[in-house]
Amino acid sequence: MHIVILKAIIRKFVGKKLYITFLIIFTLNFQSYSQEMFGLTLGNYSGVNSIIANPAMMTHQHKFLDVNLVGLDVFVGNNFAYIPGSDYNMWDAVNTRQLPTYEDGSNFLYYDNEQLKVMSTSIRMLGPSAMMQLGKHAFGFSTALRVYTSGSNVPWEMPVFGYEGLRYKPLHNIQFNDHNFDFQANVWGEIGLSYAYDVFHYFDQQITVGISVKYLMGYSGGYADINNVEYMVQSDSVINITNMNAEVGFAIPVDYNNSDFPDSGPTFKGSGIGIDIGAVYVKRKNVDNKRFKRPCEQRYEDYVYRIGISILDIGRINYKNNAQMHNFNDVGVLWENYDTVSFDNINQVVSELSNLFYGDPDASLSGTSMKIGIPTALSIQADYHFKEKIFIGAYWIHPVRFNGHTMRRSAQLAIIPRYETKQLEFSLPISLYEYQYPRIGAALRINFLTVGTERLGNWIGAGNLDGMDIYFSLKFGLEKGKCRVKSNNKCYNLEYGYSDKQKLKFKKTRR
Repeated sequence: MHIVILKAIIRKFVGKKLYITFLIIFTLNFQSYSQEMFGLTLGNYSGVNSIIANPAMMTHQHKFLDVNLVGLDVFVGNNFAYIPGSDYNMWDAVNTRQLPTYEDGSNFLYYDNEQLKVMSTSIRMLGPSAMMQLGKHAFGFSTALRVYTSGSNVPWEMPVFGYEGLRYKPLHNIQFNDHNFDFQANVWGEIGLSYAYDVFHYFDQQITVGISVKYLMGYSGGYADINNVEYMVQSDSVINITNMNAEVGFAIPVDYNNSDFPDSGPTFKGSGIGIDIGAVYVKRKNVDNKRFKRPCEQRYEDYVYRIGISILDIGRINYKNNAQMHNFNDVGVLWENYDTVSFDNINQVVSELSNLFYGDPDASLSGTSMKIGIPTALSIQADYHFKEKIFIGAYWIHPVRFNGHTMRRSAQLAIIPRYETKQLEFSLPISLYEYQYPRIGAALRINFLTVGTERLGNWIGAGNLDGMDIYFSLKFGLEKGKCRVKSNNKCYNLEYGYSDKQKLKFKKTRR
């Protein structure tokens, strides 16, 4: 929904040609991190996808080899715009049913309150990826395309102006004084290498550490970091900005002189390094350090419980191509005839703003490179093996931000009951999004296909439609303890790579 609002604001500020350019970019963002994919990353059959939550979880899988073919995770959420669930739900969208239209001609409504607004779009396209475990070691390779937009602490009246237009008289002649809000948008590709190692493996206890290092390829990015802005909308044609301190940066595949898309420069406008680190403690059910000769002979070691901690997405992308950074420090202007302003390209926009605030079209430009931090977060995962095929998981993730240039990952707290077998897995995540919005999700895995959502209500019309959430993954793997027969001995047992005689000795040892 916030994309619709942003489009409305952009259209008001710019001419038709430039509006179409922005429309392409933000539509790409919408169509292109469930936010956390509980049903895909936390189970014992999650395989290579487990590195998304914690790279140390690779040695705690049923499969010693796991290959992800393709996957997609789409999450959109905001607390401003919505469609009543009784009027429209996600099944209506899948069936291409026309959006409802309300009295003012709009296709959505908005929450009429003065709460600060947050908005987030997270899309992760999972490309070819694989992991392999060899005893205490596990290795992973992953690829992904990620799209992320976020807005934090957005003043309540700004999206109202975006919805109603500056002609909205109830907000005229009010002195607004807003502080510390920001927006980010980023599209980038990832190629990652992961490694996990069981550093402690003694009797029924195990500690594993893991790391993922990802090369980041920035396709486009932008941010606005506003320390403060004092302004009054006097009419639909006059805005009085008495003071503003803000920084804006962008690097997008558009020719800033004529709005051609894409521009003639390199495809990727920036690059960087991202790192995930994690550790997992496991209380195992059995005492077993059985050696193996072939990878398929490795034994899956069941556990009573496990607890993991990870720090995800440490890093940033440095944009050096087609990048601009503009600063507006302690500036103000009485902007008259605002409603007649129109531009044809981005350079005209920034030049006019610089001229308005500084009296110089080039004064605001402070650099031709910029940095955007990827959405760093602290995460804790726990899983308790309650009964034979029943598990109860818990997940907590909290954003870590270094400045207004860092994308904000949404906070979540969840309890995840799970039924898990080789052929079938079902989970029912119960989560608290941003520590205040309760949600119920569902995920189903049948053999190699997983489909899930963390907002089940959006699909059945329970609650307002103020976002969406869906994910899926298609992958295959080779299970531990499943080796092809190399012996004609009929007593050979393939269940865990042990013969019947070996298993008998193991049982006597335990006694």
